[in-house]
Amino acid sequence: MALRRTELKQFKWGEMNSHQWVDTTIPTNIHLDLLAAGRIPDPFVGMNEKDVQWVHDKDWIYSCEFPGTPQDGQYADLVFEGLDTYAVVKLNGIEILKSENMFIPYRVPIAHILKPMNHLEIQFMSAIRVGKEMEKKSGKMICWNGHSSRIYTRKAQYHYGWDWGPSLVTCGPWKPISLEQYNTRIARFDIHYELSKDFRTATIKFEVELAGDTKDRKVVVSIITPKGEEIGLITVHSNVLLLQITKISNPELWYPHTHGNQPLWPMTVTVTSTVDDTIQDTVTKRIGFRRIELIQTPIPKGSKFKFDEGNTFYFTCNEIPIFMGGSNWIPGDNFLPRMTPTRYESWIDLVVRGNQSMLRVWGGGIYEDDAFYEQCDKRGVLVWQDFLFACGQYSGASSLLDSVSNEAIANINRLKWHPSLAIMAGNNEDYQVASEALHHDMTSPEDTWLSSTFPARYIYEKLLPNLVKRYAPGLIYWPGSPWGGEDNNTDRTVGDIHVWNVSSGLLVPYQRYPDLVGRFVSEFGMLSCPHIETVKTFFGDSKDFHPQSQEMEFHCRATSQEKRVFTTISEQFRFSSFDLESFIYLTQLLQSEAMGWAFRGWRRAFEGRECGGALVWQTNDSWPVTSWAIIDHFQRPKPAYYTIARALTPLAIGIVRTRIDKPKWNDIHEALCNSKSDAGLKGVNNHSSPHVYPLRRSSFAVWIANATTKKRVCTIEVRYIDIATGKRVRYFKMEQVEAKPTGTTEVCVFECPEDSPTVLAARLVDEDGRLIAREMDWPQPLKHITFPHRGLQVIQTGEELMIRTEKPVKGLVFLNDGVQWSDNCLDVAPDDEQRVTAQGLTGDVKYRFYGQDDK
Repeated sequence: MALRRTELKQFKWGEMNSHQWVDTTIPTNIHLDLLAAGRIPDPFVGMNEKDVQWVHDKDWIYSCEFPGTPQDGQYADLVFEGLDTYAVVKLNGIEILKSENMFIPYRVPIAHILKPMNHLEIQFMSAIRVGKEMEKKSGKMICWNGHSSRIYTRKAQYHYGWDWGPSLVTCGPWKPISLEQYNTRIARFDIHYELSKDFRTATIKFEVELAGDTKDRKVVVSIITPKGEEIGLITVHSNVLLLQITKISNPELWYPHTHGNQPLWPMTVTVTSTVDDTIQDTVTKRIGFRRIELIQTPIPKGSKFKFDEGNTFYFTCNEIPIFMGGSNWIPGDNFLPRMTPTRYESWIDLVVRGNQSMLRVWGGGIYEDDAFYEQCDKRGVLVWQDFLFACGQYSGASSLLDSVSNEAIANINRLKWHPSLAIMAGNNEDYQVASEALHHDMTSPEDTWLSSTFPARYIYEKLLPNLVKRYAPGLIYWPGSPWGGEDNNTDRTVGDIHVWNVSSGLLVPYQRYPDLVGRFVSEFGMLSCPHIETVKTFFGDSKDFHPQSQEMEFHCRATSQEKRVFTTISEQFRFSSFDLESFIYLTQLLQSEAMGWAFRGWRRAFEGRECGGALVWQTNDSWPVTSWAIIDHFQRPKPAYYTIARALTPLAIGIVRTRIDKPKWNDIHEALCNSKSDAGLKGVNNHSSPHVYPLRRSSFAVWIANATTKKRVCTIEVRYIDIATGKRVRYFKMEQVEAKPTGTTEVCVFECPEDSPTVLAARLVDEDGRLIAREMDWPQPLKHITFPHRGLQVIQTGEELMIRTEKPVKGLVFLNDGVQWSDNCLDVAPDDEQRVTAQGLTGDVKYRFYGQDDK
């Protein structure tokens, strides 16, 4: 008999000790069920979150009835893919499982208690209450963000609230539950492969383990090419199959979408009976052949941009060095059962259209759904996967270590074969907790770690790397993010860093992002409001549509957000009005400008491998909120999304002014930008102006970033344009410029004539005469410039826009909702017509640009 899988979907739920039952369909959680039953308001709307906090204090029950009498000699299991979090499971009144970890799947044999009709009951205890009890027993430990009891629970940490998300500590059967009945099943199907140095041969090792009745069984492994041709068929009569295929010649290789195709090879194992040839079970995995390496070699002396010491930190795929431009992924919803395969597909499509090559799955969320990794495999997006620890002082208790081991093994085995998985890292920012709050001595010997104030160091540097090595040999492991260097989290010359001294901390002007370069910047970002249609959900029934309303503040969880946002905006831009839409626009322009300076500057530093990548915080939101996301909760891209996409095109041009005369900089900013780390800067003089004001004497530099493996021969045009009149002041044209592959090419440096405020407009034309990239550099800060009478024309023909202007235009943003823009947030120069497609545009196009109300 073939394995029969019956997903149990129809359940009832109710409060513990209550006799009121409500129907539901799983996967689900208690907030979704209460919402569907009309017992709570939508926590995402207005300030309703405050009115649903009672939910996490209660215990809840889910139950169902299902048929399932087994046949003689047949096995039966209940498979729980995910229970959130503290759960006791009873079948026909008998306790069969106790769960204390949201991230561990469970398989429970039940044939001995299965009946013609069965009653399944799952009791979910309050994670808040259990966590608080554990905290009271063990003593309070350091916790940044959310309820302090979260660090005692193996549950998605963001459920407890974060500086971008609500506190909605939910529970329930958040993943499917199935009854599996079988004679024989495939318990394990592992695929390990090695590529020869020249990539001409793939050596594959299969491991298959069977469960149930293994007598008289035949195991068949088939290999299908991406074109659908079967090239391997292996038959073995064995319970455990271990064999190698040594001759797959010239396999098609898998690449990130920025560098090639994503051929996937279906590999199927089938178990049949040798008695009657019936299929017992079958499993298919789709792998991609690629070699991912993390390169950490000494930086050559004479570094061009910053610090000729320390080591590189960059990735290669199939020996191609790749600047990993991308973003940090958080869970796409506070209520995870709502994350469907369709939603994942549309999210990854946005990532690909944004030219991003890597997503970092952040350690305060979850090991993502299979659909997420499948889309990354299919679309060519590399994944940095954190283990699930974030911003806390986690325990080293033996019970936690056992739970973490089981969690890690289950998820390493689930994820390791995905070609998109590039690296696994131990935690998010826990080493910062250790150094800044615990003052942990990083030179302490290993045998003291568990008894120190930072016992989780044992998890990150011993337990997890050993499990990765054992279960996924060859997979890159990194102890944490950030991590590296003597202080393990702030040294910019080694490992990865998080840069948070621009939008917070010291509030360094964003024009200095390039100076804050690290070997790999795995977090940085700038707050901004989402789309106006998303902002409207903030208000609920309120009509106080003002940037400083209580509802606006409620939907921004960043500490001191007004101080940060208003300070940063006022340093850079002019408040011409203070209505809601104008405020939204300025926050988005601020984010866009900051991300442009960061990505262009750090990609420039890839030439000497001084910066191996930049992952902006963050891709997405888990609810409607003002945050660092570049795409809001309803998948409406912010202007920064388009700015980053332009900075990450395979062939891009950069242009920036550089000081010739040294101004009197704010001392603390200068010290920060010229030091190896941001540690030890307290007390530095902070009295001079923080602004970035170019002097009359400055130069400009032009460079080309080329991500491809081929040399490109290009033409560069540079125009100086008077901002007030739109007249061209000076013009340069450089032909036959060679852009070296997989790096950046410094083209020229010229002194700027600045008798009047000018914008520098650069264009890049390829070998075939096609205009492929633009960039404009503006005098800083923009608040010192006025923009009256631009002569802007946006000519609409169906779903195509033609944009032209008489004078330079800054930050042209198209506002229509429900439109897929080919580009947005544009700088427009005279005599340089731009065209934008607007898929789904109906009616007149709506837009605004910086300074459009200037008189």
